[in-house]
Amino acid sequence: MIAAGASASTASQREYKRGYADCKAGRWDENQHGESYKNGCRAAEDQRAGSGAGTGAGAGAATKPADGGLRGDKTACLLAVKRKTNNPKVVVLSVETSEANNTVTIGVGPDRAPWRCLVKRGIVADVMSLMDEGKL
Repeated sequence: MIAAGASASTASQREYKRGYADCKAGRWDENQHGESYKNGCRAAEDQRAGSGAGTGAGAGAATKPADGGLRGDKTACLLAVKRKTNNPKVVVLSVETSEANNTVTIGVGPDRAPWRCLVKRGIVADVMSLMDEGKL
């Protein structure tokens, strides 16, 4: 029993470290949904945001990782819009950051029809078309 418990703890620690490393590098493994992985990712995002006490990294270091976090959010939105529209031709048009959710505007298809995606830490909260339905 002790060996099994130690093994589970080690696996949990590995998942935490993997989540931390992925999110610190701006990647989000959408196929991973384990709590340890998510906790590691959140820790990396929190460190990147610089909301806590400084770790001696300096202000310049905080700017680059924040972009890495947005990269994960952009990827999550691109995938969500692809699924929603069933159209693989998507491109990021713009990104606005906020504490609640980041807003990623995605262009779909050859005409780049605009879609809005609300996302935070790689978790998509909402996807909706920005087209004027009255003109269609």
